[in-house]
Amino acid sequence: MRKFMSDDYLITNNTAKKIYKRIKDLPIFDYHCHLSPEEILEDKTFYNLTELWLLGDHYKWRVMRNYGVEERLVTGDAPAYDKFFAFASALPSFIGNPVYHWAHLELKQYFGITTPLSAKTAKDIWDKTVKMMADGSFSARKLIAGSNVDTVGTTDDPTSALKAHEELAKAGLPFTVVPSFRPDNAINIEKPVFAQYINKLAAASGFKTETFDGLVSALKNRLDYFVDHGCVATDVSFTDFPKGTGDEAKANKALQDVLAGKKIAKEEEDEFKYCILKRLGGLFAERNLVMQVHTGVLRNQNTSRFAAIGADCGIDSVGNALDIEAGGKLFDDIEKTYGLPKTIVYTLNPNSYYPLATMIGDFAGQIGGKLQLGAAWWFMDHRDGIREQLHIFADTAGLGLFNGMLTDSRSFVSYARHDYFRRIFCSVIGEWVEAGEYPDDLEELVTLAGNVAFYNAKKYFTR
Repeated sequence: MRKFMSDDYLITNNTAKKIYKRIKDLPIFDYHCHLSPEEILEDKTFYNLTELWLLGDHYKWRVMRNYGVEERLVTGDAPAYDKFFAFASALPSFIGNPVYHWAHLELKQYFGITTPLSAKTAKDIWDKTVKMMADGSFSARKLIAGSNVDTVGTTDDPTSALKAHEELAKAGLPFTVVPSFRPDNAINIEKPVFAQYINKLAAASGFKTETFDGLVSALKNRLDYFVDHGCVATDVSFTDFPKGTGDEAKANKALQDVLAGKKIAKEEEDEFKYCILKRLGGLFAERNLVMQVHTGVLRNQNTSRFAAIGADCGIDSVGNALDIEAGGKLFDDIEKTYGLPKTIVYTLNPNSYYPLATMIGDFAGQIGGKLQLGAAWWFMDHRDGIREQLHIFADTAGLGLFNGMLTDSRSFVSYARHDYFRRIFCSVIGEWVEAGEYPDDLEELVTLAGNVAFYNAKKYFTR
């Protein structure tokens, strides 16, 4: 029996141990996260585990709610220790849950603690960690640098002035922080905030946005502003690929109707989304930016909780399987008209993995791994979900070209997830070697694993 949180935690075979030992300390290219550039700029300091763990981590919030913890102890005004104790009390029931793995990896990596967290150990762990954090060493910049992060790609709205990014670029940091262009609010025309946002975009860009062409010009203006501030990647998110024809006259009418306060049909909504995504794809390709697509998620399902505490609070869920035919048509239209940019597509629904991966492969060429099935994301970035994504990536493409793990977090200690991924990845390829399915060539295996852990992403996200 292995000891809890031993050095070979989650590693399943001897070959994996050898590979992991060689690649575990590689830098991290954090190409997609939700860290606050303002908090990095101010070097926000954390003094207890509630501040560090629980103030913005909806994964942990879902654990607490599932355990029956009252909302006051989750996102409310309860004292810091009470919130931590509630989380600690819940955690032992979540055996096999990724939050259980991540919390203990974070305790080990950042505090050297391997004691299982529970109600009976909570006070001791709280006291030890508070003492360690008292000197101010757990600050945003120190945590990023101490995690051996090479680059942080934040997620930023097109209307952002990027002032924090301007200052960070001049700060002489041992890591790079770059913005990523996320124009969701200008794409998802069905959202109640859409019309208000279009006016905000007009003010930020100086372009009138009452027409489709004007809207595209405004987005182009802001995209160039982002590129001038170091942007290397973009991110678009929607529930499913829209069914459209590329008729910009219809897209223009849908835009004007919504701005006039009129209801539009699903067909009109899809036409607008299709057209704006096609034009954005062309703008991204022209600037050699990576296009990330996040899809297959249903957001804000609990409307009463959404009304009380807002978005990004742990009330989203897995959507239906994707319309792969519609996705292929959109990609084909972008490819024919502009040429597709480097593209990564993430989905929350594992039923979409295989068809999505094969559709992506239809557009391969020019650059190794140019189009990729994205890393196991959100509800799928647990041990089994990561394994499933790796197997399907290997089945349909070249696993050695994969860009590896993303953090996708608001927490400055979520870099432990990269260690989690590296352990699982080494285990998967080690299993294939020990089954006689790949040569037992340690140097070749270390090169492959190192590329997936760091070097592929570093190269892929270079303009």
